[in-house]
Amino acid sequence: MNSTLTQNLPRQGGTMQLGYSDPGMVNQPEIMAVNQNVMPAQIPQVPPGQMQGGGTIPLSLLVDFVVHKTYHDITVMADLLPSKSDLERKISVAQFASRYRQLFIRLFSLVKWASSVDKVVKCGDISSFLDHQAMLFVDTADKLYQLSNQLVIQARLPNFSIPTAVDVLTNGSYTRLPTCIRDSVIPPKAILPSERKATLKRIQQIVLFRLVTEVIPPQIKDLAVEGGIVHLTVPGKFKASLTLMGDSDNLPWRLIKLEFLVHDKEVGGGRTLVHDLQVNYIHELVQSRLISNKTPFVDLFDILHSFSLSLQLEVLQAQAERS
Repeated sequence: MNSTLTQNLPRQGGTMQLGYSDPGMVNQPEIMAVNQNVMPAQIPQVPPGQMQGGGTIPLSLLVDFVVHKTYHDITVMADLLPSKSDLERKISVAQFASRYRQLFIRLFSLVKWASSVDKVVKCGDISSFLDHQAMLFVDTADKLYQLSNQLVIQARLPNFSIPTAVDVLTNGSYTRLPTCIRDSVIPPKAILPSERKATLKRIQQIVLFRLVTEVIPPQIKDLAVEGGIVHLTVPGKFKASLTLMGDSDNLPWRLIKLEFLVHDKEVGGGRTLVHDLQVNYIHELVQSRLISNKTPFVDLFDILHSFSLSLQLEVLQAQAERS
């Protein structure tokens, strides 16, 4: 019964406290012996944030606390009085009346004082505002001191650009800006169709010349050059496309596209058996071999041929398990 009633009230030494002393009206064993059928009074909850800042609560909430506390104590006393002697009952009633008379006198004083509480609150707000302004002034002074004694001492003005000023005053403009600034801001002009055709023709010639000097594995029989791109095809295994990024003899081949031709309608439904991540990894591996290799086409064929054979073996194993 008492846990619901007093769970939100502060305690000290096992006795409930509410801004006054309670020197022993009832003890804990007697409270536990009260009739369980007595309905506990509902003590109001403190609204969130009311006990923060100035440490104040509304007067109406304080009155609710006092009323519910008085009701609870008089209910407990009424249940305990029949078990006491006549003298003990008179002492208990007298102590209760004296104690709560002092409490209500204090509450009455608070109610009278509350008529002028607006002035007190306003003064408190003004005091808080002035304290905040004083803190800002102190912080500003500290920042200015730090600026003048630490940062400004190390500050230096740059040297004046005399040539720039002379060019602007004499010519009306500055002509010494690096061309890289213009190139990074202004996009290059698009090449003409005739220039594009001539460029592709030149790349075609460079690719054909490099193919003459390269070692091509005899297994690669389907080799075609179109638009400056070399297309290598090994039927049933893989297809690769390569090109060159310039006319230097030391430039490595650039792998543009890679595709595996190993398919099986029953295993993969006619789709490719290699995931895109696997293709990207093999693409990077082959490109790294093309950069540092004297016979790049041989190394390219060895890597792609080995992987294609492993795919064919996996397809053969899947067919054998299914049959």
